Amino acid sequence: MMLLALGVAASFGLFQAPSGPSFASRAPKGTLVIVGGGDIPPGAEKSFVEAARSGANHLVVIPSASASANEKPPDSWKKPFDGKVGSVSVLHAANRAQAMNKDFSTVLGKASAIWFSGGDQRRLESLYGGTPVESAIISLLERGGTIGGTSAGAAILSGTMITGGTNDPELGKGFNLLNRVIIDQHFSQRGREKRLAKAVLGHPDHAGLGIDESTAVVIRGRQIEVVGAGRAWWYTASEGKIAKASLGPGERDDLVRLHRAAFATKPVASGRPMIGKGAIMAVGGGGMGPEVAKKFIQLAGGNDATIVILPTAAPETSPVKQGEQAKSLLAKGGNARFKVLPSSKPLEVDSDEYLMAIASASGVWFGGGRQWRFVDAYEGTRFEASLRALLDRGGVIGGSSAGATILGEYLCRGGPLGNVEIMVPGYDRGFAYLKGVGIDQHFTQRKRFSDMERFTKARQDFLGIGIDEATALVVTPQGAEVLGPGKVHIYKGGKNTGIHASGEKVRLSP
Repeated sequence: MMLLALGVAASFGLFQAPSGPSFASRAPKGTLVIVGGGDIPPGAEKSFVEAARSGANHLVVIPSASASANEKPPDSWKKPFDGKVGSVSVLHAANRAQAMNKDFSTVLGKASAIWFSGGDQRRLESLYGGTPVESAIISLLERGGTIGGTSAGAAILSGTMITGGTNDPELGKGFNLLNRVIIDQHFSQRGREKRLAKAVLGHPDHAGLGIDESTAVVIRGRQIEVVGAGRAWWYTASEGKIAKASLGPGERDDLVRLHRAAFATKPVASGRPMIGKGAIMAVGGGGMGPEVAKKFIQLAGGNDATIVILPTAAPETSPVKQGEQAKSLLAKGGNARFKVLPSSKPLEVDSDEYLMAIASASGVWFGGGRQWRFVDAYEGTRFEASLRALLDRGGVIGGSSAGATILGEYLCRGGPLGNVEIMVPGYDRGFAYLKGVGIDQHFTQRKRFSDMERFTKARQDFLGIGIDEATALVVTPQGAEVLGPGKVHIYKGGKNTGIHASGEKVRLSP
C-alpha cells in the first residue's frame, strides 16, 4: 500500500474509536463489486459473475439510475450478463408508488446478485430509499449475496452518499451497504479529490473511497482487492486534516484494518514493563516443555487451580482442536482444572457463562494462531475487562506465539493479511497486560532480529522482547526470569541490549 499525507495528524485522537467487535462488524457479509465508472474491468466482471453464480444463480439488474431506464427495453439491460449467469431479471419502478408495493421486490428475495447500472444516483435514492426494495437489497447482502454497481451504481452503496457538486459535495442518503464509507467515482479523471476530502472532513467518523475509472474495488467480507487500470483511494480525517492511502491493480488489504488504522488511537507506551499483582508468562511458540507448564500451573495456584484456555487466534474451523492441544501441553505441569472457551462471537464472549468462567479462574492461557483474531474477539468487551481483574486479584495470564504477543502493549505482527510485517497500523495495539513492550516470538528460529531492530528504532518508547520457541519469559512483581531451552532477546532504541538464557533474571525496567 502506498501511503500519502496531506498534513497527516500525529495521531487519530479526535475520534474515539468504537470497540473491536464494532470495527469487525463493518465488513459486509457478502460481496461488493464497486466500479468507478468507464469500462468495467474484466477482472471485476469475472469476480462479480463468479459470485453471482452461487446460491440461486439469479441476477437482478436495476437500471433505474439511467435517464433511459423507462424507454429502453428490459432485454437491453440483461445483455451484458446473458449466458454468464443462470438467469437474469430486470427490476425498474416507473415511480415510487410502484416501489412501495411489497410484491414488486419479491424477485430480490430469490436472487443471488444485484447489479446497479450507471446514471444519476439521486434517481435510485428517490425511487427506492425507504421502500421494500431497499430492504430487500440490504437483506440480499446480509444473507451473503453479491451486489455490484458502476458510477452512480457505486455511489448508492454508501450510506452518506455524494450526489453532486464539483469541489463542495452535495450529499444524500444511499443504501449503506458499505458501512461508514463515502464512495466517489470517476475519481482522478474528474478531479474529485477535494470533493471527497470535504465530504470526509464533514463526517470524520466515515472513511472516503475514491475509485478511478475502469477500476473496481472488490470486497469479499473484509478482504479488499483492486482490479483494473487505475487506483482506489482511502481518505480519513482527523483534527481537520486529511490522510490518504491508495491501492493499485492487484493490491489487497483488509477493510477492518483500514477502519482501525483510520480511527483507532495510535499505541503509545503507557507505563514501565512491570506488574504490581499477579504474573505474566509469554512463550515463544513451538511447543512447551514440562518445566514451563509446571511454572504456569504453580503461578495459577497448583493442582487446585482453574485455568481458562482461549484458542480464538486459531482459524475459525479449529479453535476447539487448538484448545485441546493447549490443554494437553499445560497438563504436563499439573492436574489443574481446565476450561476451553472457543467462541469469538461478541454476544457469546460477553455472556454470563464466559464472564463467570473468568471470575472463578486463577489463570488464563491465550493460544497460538493469528493475534488479530484476539483483538476482534475481545477488544472493548466486558470479557477483556474481566481478564484484567483476574490479574489484579493475583492470577496469571499467559500465552504462546500469538498468545504471547497479545500480552504486550504494542501488537507485533498483527496484520490480517500475513505475519511478515512487524508493524501493521490498525492492528498494532495489544492488551497491555505488560505495559511498554512489544513481544515477538519464534524469534531465533525465524530470524526476526532485524525486524525487532526496526521496530524499536521506529518506536523508541517501547521495549522489544524477542522470545525463542519453547522458551518463556515470566514476569511477577518480584521481577522477570527466563525458562526453557532458548533465549529471550531484549531490544531498545534499535539495538539488542541483552540476551538471556534459562534461569537468568531479566531487567525490563530501568
